[in-house]
Amino acid sequence: MARDNDPIQTIRHRRSVRTYDGKLVAQDLLDKVMSYASGIQSPFGVRVQFKLLDVERDHLSSPVITGARTYLGAKVARQAGAEESFGYAFENVVLFATELGLGTVWLAATIDRKAFEAAMDLAPDEVMPAVSPLGHASDKMSLREKAMRKALKADDRLPFGELFFAGDFTHPLAPEAAGAWRPVLEAVRVAPSATNKQPWRVVVTDGALHLYEQHTKGYAKDATGDIQKVDLGIAACHLERAAAAEGIRGTFTRDANPQVNIPEGCEYLFSFVRE
Repeated sequence: MARDNDPIQTIRHRRSVRTYDGKLVAQDLLDKVMSYASGIQSPFGVRVQFKLLDVERDHLSSPVITGARTYLGAKVARQAGAEESFGYAFENVVLFATELGLGTVWLAATIDRKAFEAAMDLAPDEVMPAVSPLGHASDKMSLREKAMRKALKADDRLPFGELFFAGDFTHPLAPEAAGAWRPVLEAVRVAPSATNKQPWRVVVTDGALHLYEQHTKGYAKDATGDIQKVDLGIAACHLERAAAAEGIRGTFTRDANPQVNIPEGCEYLFSFVRE
């Protein structure tokens, strides 16, 4: 399939795929994925290493996946910015794979983690927050996949005004008041997240978006790192792609904290400042 030239449409139409057709992916497509992955530079300063994994050779399994023959794995050294870098880089590859016509789904808890970590040659100072199957979606979803999507409310998202705020956390932002930021924020809003918790919160000020993590207890573990910081990295990927599509240039920084009062359990992570 030809690459989609509209990043926002790719973001909107990509879905999690858990039922695959059981066929191997053509080597030229896999080569394109890995070539693209090797060129990603995270704005959060941590290198992410990618590797293709073979289900049979590496003895891999997931109770929620059917028909996958190949997985995309990645790992990162444990340090500040690791989880955000992982989410940003991995989601960029996921969206590139979508443009190539391949199916993917973020998996963190529902895998044989010991087997995947062995296949990734994971060192003690490294973490593998998540993996994804890489293949062609089956014509029909399995009953298990249908049940999971229903349980997770996979197609549902929190209202715009519960995620995005004008100036501070006391003023919910209405879509019609978001101006040029609206399609960018909508791209953030539809981003995938662990069990669809949508932990990103964004305060909009003049010329900047300030991103916060709304913590959920139990989502930071030694095996995965803080998976909700990974989710914020995914949000950053969507933000950057949508901003570029809208002709908005900017940079990520951790030095633009607006110093507003924040809700309990919320943490400032970074900002996107318009150039």
